[in-house]
Amino acid sequence: MASLLVAVAVGVASFLQTPKYEASAQVLVDQKQGPQQTNLAGSGEMILTDPKGLQALIGGMVNATGSRPLAEEIIRRLGLRMEPAELLDNLTVEQIENTSFIVLTYEGTDPGQAKQIANMAGEVSSELISERSVAGSKLRALVYEEATEPTTPVSPKPLRNGLLTLVVGLALSAALTSGHGALRR
Repeated sequence: MASLLVAVAVGVASFLQTPKYEASAQVLVDQKQGPQQTNLAGSGEMILTDPKGLQALIGGMVNATGSRPLAEEIIRRLGLRMEPAELLDNLTVEQIENTSFIVLTYEGTDPGQAKQIANMAGEVSSELISERSVAGSKLRALVYEEATEPTTPVSPKPLRNGLLTLVVGLALSAALTSGHGALRR
């Protein structure tokens, strides 16, 4: 009975939490046409002769992208009232493994603002990468996929939290009951 009450309490507490929404934009990073690339017959696709070198460069750009200058520019362009550290705390920048894609994800309490910030992060980061590419690398970046407005929150998950609490509570109750019965013998 106590387990059920705790599960209900956790579920209610989850409903009372402010929902958080996540929006993600993707940036494609590649090298400008040059001697290190070959154009495939009419397809428009490029083959990099040193994709691992490009991967390493993109990895370095990911670190630079999740920086204070990026946050300051996003805040300035959108006219936001927040500190750069607050924006960066809610922004994740990751490279999709073995690809030339960078995913910028913003988590916030307003789904429209999450989309807006993720899209601006994609735009600003693509500009920063293109402008600051390492000498000779000729990197360029462009927003490949804009963020869409999230329709469901990523947290809290009241049903999941309540069920998980119920299962753990029942397991603890069963353990305590069987342990208590063993003590009587």
